[in-house]
Amino acid sequence: MDILQFEKQFLRLPSAIDEIHDELFDQKGIRVFVKRDDLIHPIISGNKWRKLREYIQIAQFNEHKHLISFGGAYSNHLYALAFAAKELGFAATGIIRGDELTSRSNLYLSQMEAWGMDLQFVSRSSYQKKEIPQEINTSNAIIIAEGGYGKMAIKGIFNIALEISGQNFEHIICPIGTGTTYLGLCESLEKAAIHGILTLNNFQEIESNAVELGIPTQQIYDAYIFVKYARQPEELVNFCQLFEQKHQIKIEPIYTGKMFYGLYDLIQKDKFKPGSNILALHTGGIKS
Repeated sequence: MDILQFEKQFLRLPSAIDEIHDELFDQKGIRVFVKRDDLIHPIISGNKWRKLREYIQIAQFNEHKHLISFGGAYSNHLYALAFAAKELGFAATGIIRGDELTSRSNLYLSQMEAWGMDLQFVSRSSYQKKEIPQEINTSNAIIIAEGGYGKMAIKGIFNIALEISGQNFEHIICPIGTGTTYLGLCESLEKAAIHGILTLNNFQEIESNAVELGIPTQQIYDAYIFVKYARQPEELVNFCQLFEQKHQIKIEPIYTGKMFYGLYDLIQKDKFKPGSNILALHTGGIKS
């Protein structure tokens, strides 16, 4: 299936923008909106499709048949890639961190294998070097970096700028993992201030990525990382649950939960002037 046909038939694009309301926002004279990239698709949600789109389009145009990428045992990126490859007719290989794992280690790995992805479990030292096992034929493949990071992903994020063109958002906020979405927003949005909430203790990596891609960074906050990646502190879990009850929007404590927690805290601390319109990018991460 052609990628444009796939988008038209199966994806909800452009994604919706919903305003959310809170006593805190009223008190501070601020309006908050959420760009619902989590609703693009039940599986290829959030920034996952944004970052994969250009790689897939290049693969189709150049008749590549194989998509290869990297991720951990619960990688949203690989989960989305496995499904997209199945739907669009590509072979797919996921190089998984942890040679002690198997496809039966969790439901997500099992599902990725069921969708046809070849799962290659490698040692952590090999994974750190991003080595591709010798038995994998890369001759007709596109190799996608962990999390989709790269110039093609930055290009995909540009579509967000097109979708909000002409709307008056002075501030855009998003969570930061590899920094691809954040840097893509910094690259494509000239008039809005871009705020990134770190979800990992990887500020130096983000700065390095910014230099590599030639994109100046803007505001980055490291106060909302909480604990080691994928751990779920009670305070953050409770916040996510209360947020969903109030706004009927699901968030999770690894990425979007930290972003919204940080946003509330920044508003409370008067980071934004009264009268500001803030757009929070919901980058998905909710597996059904």
